[in-house]
Amino acid sequence: MKSGIKGFIRLSAFITAIFTVLTLMSCGKDKTDGEVGNDKDTGDNLNVPLNSFTVPMPDNINPLTGLEASYDVSTSRPIAVMLNNIYQALPQVGISKADILFECLAEGGITRLMGLFSEYNELGVIGSIRSSRPYYIDFAQMFDAIYCHAGGSEDAYSQMSSRQIDHIDGVRGDPLGVYYRDQDRLQSGYSTEHTMMTTGEGIIKTIEYCSFRTNLRDGYEYPFEFSKWDEEAVVGKDDALHIYLPISYYQNVDYIYDSESKTYLRYQYDGEKHIDGENGEQLAFKNVIILFCDTAVYDDYGRLRVTTTGTGDGYLASDGKYKSIKWSRSTVDGNLLLTDSESGETVTVNRGKTFINVCSSAIYSDVNMNASERTMDDGKN
Repeated sequence: MKSGIKGFIRLSAFITAIFTVLTLMSCGKDKTDGEVGNDKDTGDNLNVPLNSFTVPMPDNINPLTGLEASYDVSTSRPIAVMLNNIYQALPQVGISKADILFECLAEGGITRLMGLFSEYNELGVIGSIRSSRPYYIDFAQMFDAIYCHAGGSEDAYSQMSSRQIDHIDGVRGDPLGVYYRDQDRLQSGYSTEHTMMTTGEGIIKTIEYCSFRTNLRDGYEYPFEFSKWDEEAVVGKDDALHIYLPISYYQNVDYIYDSESKTYLRYQYDGEKHIDGENGEQLAFKNVIILFCDTAVYDDYGRLRVTTTGTGDGYLASDGKYKSIKWSRSTVDGNLLLTDSESGETVTVNRGKTFINVCSSAIYSDVNMNASERTMDDGKN
């Protein structure tokens, strides 16, 4: 009996010794082969692919671009600023800081721009500022924005009043005097109507003075559904390396895709670079959206009606590709919905700045989404 017990003890000790040796061998392997960056250790031992790690999304996201914001603006109203785009008023100042830019016809074949800014406490001088039109109020309402302008048509003033639009007007309502004439522009020979400027600081002070609502309205939803933080959405299959928009006899626009920056560089007025006079930068956009709307002249002055409700066609371009889309909107103060023309699903937009060209439905067949044969020249200069 005793010899049996002794044999059992010897066997147990032998098994323990073997287990200890194997354990030490394993530990020795970790110390020599398991260094950081070793493919075999990372892939085999941890069972995690090297390319599976993702960049965490920042705490604060700009809802207009989908990019990181310097502070929380997720529920804050942006501002929408009317900008002069007549040739004699160029260049604009501060325009490259806009998160989204709109362009649409005004009377006489010219266009006006409207810049949307989410983090406008960081906005310096912006201008030159121009007057309002009713459909631009509609564009601002698509983003529940506080509207900044200098004057407007009588129809625009009527709608701002009846619709109770929060707006800051450099002509009929500037309680703190935050709009001003740029003296350097005046001395350089610019016409007076091309010299009205303001600042982000002045706009903030006026918003506080007027006690405007600063949070987004109940039920509001931004029109963009952005791609995942660490991924790029594949917008479409067809090339969009050079987009050409013959907007009117006076204005035409080119967007040329730059593969290095993965953005569209903007040209206007027969191939002239569209730059920001503050920093000399050419305007560049991750996304170009084209919305076709019914447009018609309604008075002797040539003012336009642009239909911004109902449904219409459009294009979305990003990363050198494009797809056909549909836009829809139930009311002039309602949300904008962008859907894929084929699937009917909400379109995914890549993160970055966006230019939205609102064009007359009459030029639908003239728009060229890949005008490879068109070359840039020196513009009107």
